[in-house]
Amino acid sequence: MKRTWTVLMLCVVTAWTVFAGPADLNKLSTEADRYKGTHDHVMLMEDTEVKVFPTGMTNVEETRAIKVLSDRGCRDFHTVSFFYDPLTQDQRVTDARIMHADGSERTVDLETVKQFPQPARAIYWPNIRVSIPFGLLEPGDVVQYTVKRKGFSYALLDDPVNSGSDDSRFTPPMKGHFYDIVHFQGFTPTLYKRYAVELPQEKPIQYRYFHGEVTPVAEFTDYGMRYTFTKKNIEPLKREAHMVDASDVCEKLLISTTVSWTDKSEWFYGVNEHFAFNYTPEIQDKVNELVANCKTVDEKVDVLNHWVAHYIRYSGLTMGEGEGFTLHPADMNYTDRQGVCKDKASLLITFLRAAGLDAYPAMTMAGARIENFPADHFNHCVVALRHEDGTFEMLDPTWVPWVREQWSSAEQEQQYLIGYKDGQELMTTPYSAPENHYYRIRTTGKVDRDGTFTGTIRIEGEGQVDARMRRYGQRDHEIQSKGYFAGMIRVPYPAAEIRNLDFQSPWDISRPMVVTATVTIPAFAIMDGDVARFQSPSLILPRADRGINPELGWQFGSEERDYGFRTRCTKLVDIRETIQFPGKIKLDNSTLPEKAQINGQYADMTLSASVDGKTVETSLKLVLKKRVYPADAWKNFQDVVSGYQKIADTWYRIAY
Repeated sequence: MKRTWTVLMLCVVTAWTVFAGPADLNKLSTEADRYKGTHDHVMLMEDTEVKVFPTGMTNVEETRAIKVLSDRGCRDFHTVSFFYDPLTQDQRVTDARIMHADGSERTVDLETVKQFPQPARAIYWPNIRVSIPFGLLEPGDVVQYTVKRKGFSYALLDDPVNSGSDDSRFTPPMKGHFYDIVHFQGFTPTLYKRYAVELPQEKPIQYRYFHGEVTPVAEFTDYGMRYTFTKKNIEPLKREAHMVDASDVCEKLLISTTVSWTDKSEWFYGVNEHFAFNYTPEIQDKVNELVANCKTVDEKVDVLNHWVAHYIRYSGLTMGEGEGFTLHPADMNYTDRQGVCKDKASLLITFLRAAGLDAYPAMTMAGARIENFPADHFNHCVVALRHEDGTFEMLDPTWVPWVREQWSSAEQEQQYLIGYKDGQELMTTPYSAPENHYYRIRTTGKVDRDGTFTGTIRIEGEGQVDARMRRYGQRDHEIQSKGYFAGMIRVPYPAAEIRNLDFQSPWDISRPMVVTATVTIPAFAIMDGDVARFQSPSLILPRADRGINPELGWQFGSEERDYGFRTRCTKLVDIRETIQFPGKIKLDNSTLPEKAQINGQYADMTLSASVDGKTVETSLKLVLKKRVYPADAWKNFQDVVSGYQKIADTWYRIAY
């Protein structure tokens, strides 16, 4: 396929900015003191030089200098550690030193810099951890170190050239191509940052700088072209509660030699299509068994997706070359009954194809946004089911074990790229409405003359609410599950007597999760002659259930914020409550309004409370309309959630 390669316009000059060395470092060290009392350390300098070879392999030299400003900063940099994947990189610390506040300097003996296996959980790839022991520090000290590395970083593996002559393992998966994602901003001030990349002249790049400005410089070299990006005095991100991923909002540079997403899509298809999805007779027999009673495509998808989700353990072992971008062969995954996200995806694709359906691998980024720029933002592999009309449905066997959904709505409106023979553009998963994720409470009961409440509380969850209820209810023993579900009542009412507790098996996903408790709560109402005061149990319960509804317990302050924020999922809290008293009553509206309503673009709340003879009736609907919210949604969200909190804390006052 013919492509036109372009380089975005750069300033071409005859010289490029180079950090001047100790004199500049001393100046920056003095400038860093303005952050005393507000930050524990300051990045004085981060200088990176990258050389890209025709194969796409890179040599990188990076130097960092950090000034510690507090006791905590001293502890944080007593030892500096990072890890890398030896299958794709080789790294070596070439210099490490401490410049003390009194003007003296100490060099770290490189023999004391250790490399050892990275501790692992769930993913047992042979990563190597490097530790630089700077030792005891004092506020005002500066630590500086230089790292040389060879290879590439793929699938967001973390960031010595002594590996021998065979560099084939350092060639990136898209041979001949180069990309990088460079964060210029973090939660720490950076006084000087330079990133330079040199490529062969026949390998042009495109770049984009997000959330700020940077002036690039380009120059011809004997090797080809060098592009340099330099910025000074970069203020840190402000930490905000519940904020989106830092990469969504920080200043960052994206560089790529890949022209378009369709190129990357075709490549991802090509490296896996004839390697991962060949199914054996054993796999075909299993698929035939699983779908034998299925009458529709949806039923087949549900059975196959959840079989892979439930019976392939999330546990990853390396197969060597290609780890991180190559899906393990389906027959190996089926035999081993284990794998990481890409391996679960591989087996599900094969299952679907064996059932006569059309499916492909897709890459996505769990937890952050993918910018519309063809670099490698990906950290997760999923499945794209292609329907007869050409549309795609996303499936995720990694995130749906014991979840009623086929695609976790905790990933809704998330970008993904399908590995497809004709190439695909970057797409976004669909929105899932709040009513798909409800937390429903139905309470009926009565209050005796002594203030004791007796009644039934029924809690039902669907979608992601259902998923969380199951997750917390799936204990090793039934008595532990009972303890969790009983705790949904006892957290707000420790003295409650639960006379009967009924809940479906958390392992049964054929219907939404329901918990029903028949309870007696002594001293529920405070009786004072002909006046009774009490709080609505149905309004208290959602906030008390913090594992399911953490956002309903958020604390609020300022109505202004700089960055977006996120919850786990869209949500509908739906409450209806009927409580009967022993005599005819009236409600004191000074304690609780008969009606309250807040409507907004991002969140709504509607409350009604009324008395009908002997009965108090309460209903509430609270709607959270997004998973990821922009910053300007904060006031609407705060008004709704804090309004709910105020109502939940309110004591009803009734009189006979």
